Amino acid sequence: MASHRRLLTAAALVLALLCLMVLNWGGIPVSSTPPSISPEAQQALHDKIKLSQENTNGNINNNNNNAPATDGSNQIPVKFRVFDSDSKQKPARKEFSLEDLQKNIDLNQAQFLDFLTDEEGSSSQRSPYGIFGGSLSSFTESKPFDIVGTWERVHQYGLKVQTLSYERSDFVQLARRVRACLIAYTVLHEKPSLMQLLAASAPDRAASVSEARKLLKAELNTIIDGVTSNIFSWISPAFKSIKDIQNHFLGKKVQDMGIVITTGQWHFELAAHAILTLREVLNCTLPIEVQYMGENDLTANMRAAFNSMPDVKTVDVLQTFSTSNVNGWAVKPFSILASGFRNVIFMDADALFFQNPETMLRSSAIFSHFGQLFYHDRSLFKNGNTAWFRKINPQMTHYASTLRYLRGLSVHEMESGVVAVDKGRAGVLHALMMVCQMNSFPEREVTYKNMHGDKESFWMAWDMIRVPYKFVPTFGGTVGYKNEKGNICGGLFHTDEHQRPLWWNGGVLANKHYHKDSGFMHFEYAAFDTDGDNIEWEWETETSPFCLKPRYPEREIVALTDTERDYGARYVQLYLDLREKGWPEYFVKKYKAKIVE
Repeated sequence: MASHRRLLTAAALVLALLCLMVLNWGGIPVSSTPPSISPEAQQALHDKIKLSQENTNGNINNNNNNAPATDGSNQIPVKFRVFDSDSKQKPARKEFSLEDLQKNIDLNQAQFLDFLTDEEGSSSQRSPYGIFGGSLSSFTESKPFDIVGTWERVHQYGLKVQTLSYERSDFVQLARRVRACLIAYTVLHEKPSLMQLLAASAPDRAASVSEARKLLKAELNTIIDGVTSNIFSWISPAFKSIKDIQNHFLGKKVQDMGIVITTGQWHFELAAHAILTLREVLNCTLPIEVQYMGENDLTANMRAAFNSMPDVKTVDVLQTFSTSNVNGWAVKPFSILASGFRNVIFMDADALFFQNPETMLRSSAIFSHFGQLFYHDRSLFKNGNTAWFRKINPQMTHYASTLRYLRGLSVHEMESGVVAVDKGRAGVLHALMMVCQMNSFPEREVTYKNMHGDKESFWMAWDMIRVPYKFVPTFGGTVGYKNEKGNICGGLFHTDEHQRPLWWNGGVLANKHYHKDSGFMHFEYAAFDTDGDNIEWEWETETSPFCLKPRYPEREIVALTDTERDYGARYVQLYLDLREKGWPEYFVKKYKAKIVE
């Protein structure tokens, strides 16, 4: 009996150690001690153990835990209880009704997801980009965050709704189910120590911690499989599960980096020109996929032309996601997901660069931290449809509240002409699938009714399921020439995160909506916007593009360098060469494309 008691005591100590390993992610004080551990033993463990948060390859948030804080926030206390298998204090599980759970489920899910993304820790472990979610900021020493109590509610909710039908136009219900899936997926696949702890701290449903862990694992798989079948059934037969998708992109057979361009017949020449600029001017060697929607979207000769170019291939997105109702703008997120690259740079057919786009993946601190890069659209028109977003996302993040869209400063927030994502990260993958769903039928009827096409669906999806994201700080500007008013006129322009010219869209035409054979851009100046307000736009006409007067012209208008001007001139010449005798002859002569007369 004495040896049996010693074994139980040792087991309890191990369990307490595991608890402290998880809680010491952020140096979190324990406000409720395991019943079988003395205060002295617990303090000794506190003094000895200081372990950093698990940071696996597919973690929901790939934070740099040694980064300094920027917000001066204090430590957030957390209440956690742990029971050994023989504890008499272990209560029976309380079952909640779905009606009761739904009253606060948006807040409960937000809090648990913020906990998973390391917002519960001390200020020394906060993101260098400040607080993202912010739902845990109200907790104090006297009112600590109850992880287990919150977990019980979000977990039971996931079990109850994972296969429950809902009105497809109800984005609140959609987001709740995807968040439930993300929570279950993260605990099961990204946080094994946390899963062990949650199993050990759960009310009495099993005779041992081992059995409780098996039961919890089965329940987590039930939630993930149920939501996948209910919402993301279109991933089949290309993929068996969400985990299958992530494993695929983390595998060695997948190319690490690549570019995706979507186009149909109408934008064929623009896409071909964009690829020529990447290969012949910027010396970009990243593999490129040109994705289209079915045989009627691109002719056989157009596909042959693309496929004749070095390391370029055409991909029919409908061959991967045949049941997803892909159409129009919707092709963009689906093409990103369907591509054969883990780290994807998506670019519109008319997007052109001043820098090799590979730098976005290799040098961007934002991409390294968040696994995505989003760019702001122009600050244009005030007081957009913010009521709709607040309705579908009742617990929006702190970061979202700082955006122009939510502050009523611009009806546009994001320019989706260039987007970069890392599909190997669990949170990013779920968010991208959420974007796909918002652009599926019938959901896109709601999406496109409340925004211009697909573009806002990216950051909104990230925010609705609470996956951390970040925009490049500057807002859309212009690149071109300086008019008589001193304003800069030309294409919609974007800087990198260091305010250096990066890309613009519209191609080399001065106004692609009015001229296709003449009227080329002048590459002299660029203007960008660092304020997001108090700027002036002159709208485009048949004879001139739109023009920007930034708030601070002395520092927000820059002359292009000789290299950037040279790039522009070479881009114009490539476009003229492509059109001089027609693209079929160009591709036959240059790449020996097999064009059929």
